[in-house]
Amino acid sequence: MKNLFLFLIPFLMLSLMTTRVFAAEERVPTLSVNGEGIVEAAPDRATISVGVLTQDRDASRAQNLNAKAAQEIINSIVALGVERKYIRTSDYNFRPTYRQEENRRHEIDGYAVSNTINIIVDDLDLVGKVIDASLNHGANNIDSLDFGIKNRKRLQDEALIAAIRDARQRAELVARELGKSIVGIQDISINTGGVGVIRSNHMMMKAEAAMLDYKTPIEAGTLSCSASVHINFILSN
Repeated sequence: MKNLFLFLIPFLMLSLMTTRVFAAEERVPTLSVNGEGIVEAAPDRATISVGVLTQDRDASRAQNLNAKAAQEIINSIVALGVERKYIRTSDYNFRPTYRQEENRRHEIDGYAVSNTINIIVDDLDLVGKVIDASLNHGANNIDSLDFGIKNRKRLQDEALIAAIRDARQRAELVARELGKSIVGIQDISINTGGVGVIRSNHMMMKAEAAMLDYKTPIEAGTLSCSASVHINFILSN
């Protein structure tokens, strides 16, 4: 029995030491902090959605009118210096139109053709000119105007760095007031938001633009990107 007890002593001591180590680890002081970062930047890209709608009783004529207008719009945009690879058709629709009279609603009275063209412009000074040229060459719809930034990742990284620095500064302030110091990081979670998009919606008829003869003013403003972090800092004992 005595020999068995002596045999178990090392294991009991190891078990006791392990328990003490775990207890010590559990008592490590930590500080949980949230950090926020917001970065703003001027947009360097715009996407313009231009539409042309034509209607006629004859299907072929409705289509031809639309094709002619769409081609003239594209030619006018290319003439401004926008490369064709940045111009694409995003939607095309050909449909019959029906009479509105109560007893004749199933009768076709003509055809409507719509063509939507998306234009990406990296020179923001051209945005207003693209809109005006489109309206002057057959467009009767400006569906949307979105401002964005080409290097979105750079902006997101800058916002994340700002959030981490914000969390670190808060943690150092609290630790200093408690008479402690930061000695490590237990864990961290991050959340990077998307780059904010400035969007404008316009509905302007060509006739109105021609009558007013104004140049369309465009102000891009700024875009913002936000990020947040949650960090558990390890403090000195």
